[in-house]
Amino acid sequence: MLTTALTQQDIADQLRDAVLTVLQLDLPKDAITLETNLHDLGLESMNVVELLAEMEARFDITIDVEDLSATLFSRFGNLVDFVQRKSDEAR
Repeated sequence: MLTTALTQQDIADQLRDAVLTVLQLDLPKDAITLETNLHDLGLESMNVVELLAEMEARFDITIDVEDLSATLFSRFGNLVDFVQRKSDEAR
């Protein structure tokens, strides 16, 4: 259980690492901005599951099917906001 709040920057940095790892991309971290469309980076249904598992492990959150939406992965910023909300709920 998280005891301290993560900043949006902390979450974005860790999520960038997760996205680059899951998608096996060799890009600089700053290539992924809050406006980046994750599907444009190659995110597909098969690696969405892997990314969700990575997010749960890194942030000690539980992601339910009801949490998922079509827009969640459309912008990197949406994912950052989602993790921020889930992290706040977990505290």
